Amino acid sequence: MAPHAGPNDARRARLLLPAAALGACGAGLLAGKLAASQHPLTVFGLAGLLVPLAIWKWRQAGVFLLLGAATTVEQFTYSAGMHPGVFTSHIPLYGGVTKGGGVSLLDLLLGLVFVFWLMRGVLDRSWGAPRSPVSRGLLALLALVVLAVGIGLSHGGKSQVILYEVRPWFYLSVAYLLAGSLLRTRAALRGVMWIFVIGTGFKALQGVQMYIAVRHDPVPPEAILAHEESFFFGLFLILTLSLWLFGVRGRLRTVATWLAPAVLLADMANARRTAWAIIGTTLIVLVCVAYSSLPEKRPALRRLLLIVAGVSAVYFPLFWNKAGILAQPARSLHSMIAPDARDKSSNLYRVQENANLAFNIRKTASLGKGFGPLIDYAIPIVDISKADAFITFLPHNSVLDLWMRLGIQGVVVFLLLMAAVVVRGCALARSGDRELAVLGILAACAVVAYLVQGYNDMGFFWFRIALFFGTFLGAMEAAHRLVARGGRGSGARRIISGEQSTDWQESQLAPVQGES
Repeated sequence: MAPHAGPNDARRARLLLPAAALGACGAGLLAGKLAASQHPLTVFGLAGLLVPLAIWKWRQAGVFLLLGAATTVEQFTYSAGMHPGVFTSHIPLYGGVTKGGGVSLLDLLLGLVFVFWLMRGVLDRSWGAPRSPVSRGLLALLALVVLAVGIGLSHGGKSQVILYEVRPWFYLSVAYLLAGSLLRTRAALRGVMWIFVIGTGFKALQGVQMYIAVRHDPVPPEAILAHEESFFFGLFLILTLSLWLFGVRGRLRTVATWLAPAVLLADMANARRTAWAIIGTTLIVLVCVAYSSLPEKRPALRRLLLIVAGVSAVYFPLFWNKAGILAQPARSLHSMIAPDARDKSSNLYRVQENANLAFNIRKTASLGKGFGPLIDYAIPIVDISKADAFITFLPHNSVLDLWMRLGIQGVVVFLLLMAAVVVRGCALARSGDRELAVLGILAACAVVAYLVQGYNDMGFFWFRIALFFGTFLGAMEAAHRLVARGGRGSGARRIISGEQSTDWQESQLAPVQGES
């Protein structure tokens, strides 16, 4: 009981205790009956009743739930050859609550966290919303998105199509706002990294299980997991390497290291060419930032680069013309330089699709085509709309699609926003606080992964990526707030030798002003 509880509070607690016990027993009996009946999923509905209580009691709980959903639940169902996709792809998180409805379970969860954030802000008289070049850039981009909605409606765009196209941008923005406002302690930021490691590691284990199930099929499937996993797996490996480079010891690094082989195996088995472009580009960013931020590690980084160059000189010639799981990185590069018939067909489609997008960009006004109107495929291209109905308004190249929808000013604002994130992330990496520096590196690498996934594989459209990206941008802002409050790297450099100073230990649990 609280030390300042009065007699009335004690009496109220004694009265509520029997009621709570009876309620718990009743809920347990009801859950058991439902589990034994034909409606076992209803048990999850009962558990969902506890979600509002958790979100209200713990500020960061809503952010953790959103990030957990992003890393573990697929946006669409899929199949891997003759096998159904992993069971999480059948969780209807992103679909309508009712048949034909436009509101999803994710929308309800996001709305609940947002409303509770508003209510807490009223009670505390402070919402703690981030104020930085990133927040200003995101506001400018959202304003252009809203303008593009109006333009699309004026050009005859269907409201259902428009709603689908703009949802990722609002998910990203709201996730950024909530994470930047509600993550107020070092422990909360560490929780974000834990959720990412556990969620992505779980997805990797699902991928390994799927690979074992399909590897002896007469015709092995081309992929075993969703497109978005390339993004998450690549950043998982970056996080693990960053924890080692920056000397951040503890259970998080141990768990991430043990899960890393499963993540790498699942990424190779998933056979997405974009995966290796993400890993390659983000590794370059990681090495550059670490080289600048860690002068004492520069000799080790130079030796690492020499080792990588030597291994590559042996690996790529050896696996250049081979198939199989170990040849996937070489196959990805081979498909760009000397593609086989299948890769050549895929590459040709992307070239023709980009040409049509460029045609639409030239044909539209300076404010863009707006969201909703279908793409005008004036240049001859293979029609795959029967296999992918979204392709008529959601092309593979999200960067050119954004240019077409928002106009040149939209692309400029978007690129300035990405540049602001990279600058803020690199500044955090150089702050001297090794643990928070990992968040800065992850944010900077996430920008590169986001652009690579967006340019090649509808990366701006995936709801999961939008939620994750917004959450980590908000976490980066919260980390900047902690660094500004606690001073520049207060004792954090001692983590590298395992000696944690007293002020660093205290800052782990110290909330910002106004935290309850």
